[in-house]
Amino acid sequence: MASSGSRCPPFDFSAKYYDVVSGDGCRRQSSFFEGKAVLNQSVGYSVILGFGAFFAIFTSFLVWLEKRYVGSKHTSEWFNTAGRNVKTGLIASVIVSQWTWAATILQSSNVAWQYGVSGPFWYASGATIQVLLFGIMAIEIKRKAPHAHTVCEIVKARWGTATHLVFLSFCFLTNIIVTAMLLLGGSAVVNALTGVNIYAACFLIPLGVVVYTLAGGLKAIFLASYIHSVIVHVVLVIFVYLVYMASNELGSPRVMYDRLVEVASKSRICQEPISHHGQSCGPVGGNYKGSYLTMLSSRGLMFGIINIVGNFGTVFVDNGYWVSAIAARASSTHKGYLLGGLVWFAVPFSLATSLGLGALALDLPITASEASRGLVPPATAIALMGKGGSVLLLTMLFMAVTSAGSSELIAVSSLCTYDIYRTYINPDATGKTILKVSMAVILGFGCFMGLLAAILNKAGVSLDWMYLAMGVLIGSAVLPIAFMLLWRKANAIGAILGATIGCLLGIITWLSVAKIEYGRVNLDTTGRDAPMLAGNLVSILTGGAIHAICSFVSPQNYDWGTTKQITLVEEEKSELPAEEYKEEKLLRAKAWIVKWGVGFTFVIVLLWPLLSLPAGDFSIGYFTFWAVIAIAWGTIGSIVIIALPVFESWETIRSVLLCMFTNDRLMEKVEEMNLRMSAIMLAIPEAERIYLLEKEKAEKKEPIEQLQPFELVSG
Repeated sequence: MASSGSRCPPFDFSAKYYDVVSGDGCRRQSSFFEGKAVLNQSVGYSVILGFGAFFAIFTSFLVWLEKRYVGSKHTSEWFNTAGRNVKTGLIASVIVSQWTWAATILQSSNVAWQYGVSGPFWYASGATIQVLLFGIMAIEIKRKAPHAHTVCEIVKARWGTATHLVFLSFCFLTNIIVTAMLLLGGSAVVNALTGVNIYAACFLIPLGVVVYTLAGGLKAIFLASYIHSVIVHVVLVIFVYLVYMASNELGSPRVMYDRLVEVASKSRICQEPISHHGQSCGPVGGNYKGSYLTMLSSRGLMFGIINIVGNFGTVFVDNGYWVSAIAARASSTHKGYLLGGLVWFAVPFSLATSLGLGALALDLPITASEASRGLVPPATAIALMGKGGSVLLLTMLFMAVTSAGSSELIAVSSLCTYDIYRTYINPDATGKTILKVSMAVILGFGCFMGLLAAILNKAGVSLDWMYLAMGVLIGSAVLPIAFMLLWRKANAIGAILGATIGCLLGIITWLSVAKIEYGRVNLDTTGRDAPMLAGNLVSILTGGAIHAICSFVSPQNYDWGTTKQITLVEEEKSELPAEEYKEEKLLRAKAWIVKWGVGFTFVIVLLWPLLSLPAGDFSIGYFTFWAVIAIAWGTIGSIVIIALPVFESWETIRSVLLCMFTNDRLMEKVEEMNLRMSAIMLAIPEAERIYLLEKEKAEKKEPIEQLQPFELVSG
């Protein structure tokens, strides 16, 4: 219940955050955390080191099981591409895990705290469409560069050395930006919740990731990513149901709605000391009627545009997504990216609609400084569950940081290995040499990750600032990279000029607007909405426009012949049937992902927000419907992403379990027989051809034999 201006506290439900002080009257708590850790340092170190050690040991064990009982060969190709045979469920799980950064959990709730219901929506929709549309690129890789290892390999094969070096720089910059965001958010939350030294956290968080990535390469990352996804989604569902169903503090959409209306009341007094600068209080600037319960938010829309531009850069220019597409089997690629994008939508949307709005509904004394460091969700978790909530949030965050961090490790490793070492230093490198270089780079970049985060923390760079700035720095490379696989006329000089000039003009615009609008250029002014919006738009649009103009003037008319000639380091027998790469099948897959990818993009970026505009300031019924969507999407998405990979791989899991409990001596005999048969086939190529033909006949014959009893019965 709202109170009169003279009452202290203003709301009964947030009484613990207000005091009556002699001479000052009613005074609000100056910040939520007040520089005090909720948990002991020992808990923080236990989470960082304990989970790190667990995943290092467990994923290494899973990789060993696959090698021992499934027969996977740990070559450099396997280390960097996972055998190019990953199924839909696991690819979707990897995409969800890879795209769930610290920012996904933290920044999404920050924008909910700033803009209300529009914040979680624009965060989720503005970062989902890139994954949906990247499914088109993933199919094009299978069609036009089936043996590629990295995006920059394809750039060099099509456009040559100069363009290769330019885009290699943009890819490295993307990996550095993403890594910085992961560790800035992770170290800030670990420090706030447990008091662990922020610089120690920067170095310790990547430690376990480096170990399991070294042990098993991309496959270890995929297996760990699945486990991370399971934990993230279990915690997600706990928080969503807690906020909207189980909590004594909130517990229903009705209570959430009433509280959000009260805290944004125009009659609320928001002067010192009853509220402090940077804390949420009263009507929201830029929102319709000052309400948190509306999609009519100018600042929310500005954030949405910045978010869309920036995240195109961190998907299309991040080699990690190209590596995942390369690792997927051709028939799984498009489905995996579409499913992964739709499931991922629930993570920021459902979580921030719960914890972000929950922070407002509880009237928590969070400051703008705390919010920019990603401390809105932990504050809400603590307010609702005490220390248990902080442990859950810390666990969820650690899963996000380590999973996405491992993807960045393998992305940088493959770039250094294939695009620098194999291209410019040792073109004749053997598989063993490539493997050693990959491992050395993983170890080196793991150390660099910690050093970079420590430097940025020292400089005062926040997660919020870095997240908004990424589009200015890398957005200009998005359209040239897309044109590389989608447009035969796109030429090299246009790609170079578009990426470099677009980036420079974006930075100039960004800094100029900050100077003109606010009179100075610093971390505060450059992080505001207007400069960020201008810089992001100029960067991505100029980069694409320059490339398009150059290509129309002097078209390349490329046929993708050289990209199809990219070679493997080690020739291996593929477990995939030849029809996986048939052009007709890949074209059908492309048509499918274009239809559904573009369709869902239209729905979540245009149709959904347009349909919500007539609602204006949400009624209780409309907000309840909105909350039900968040709950349902989060629940269904979690069930699918947990169950589907297990279902698809059940035969392999069953086989491994059976073998684990079968006499090892028998397994050794089987392995010896397999080795002998392999030796015979290598010595007599005709024997292998005959074997494959007979196997294909047997596979075709088996379904016919299974149908015959039914035909006899029906006859």
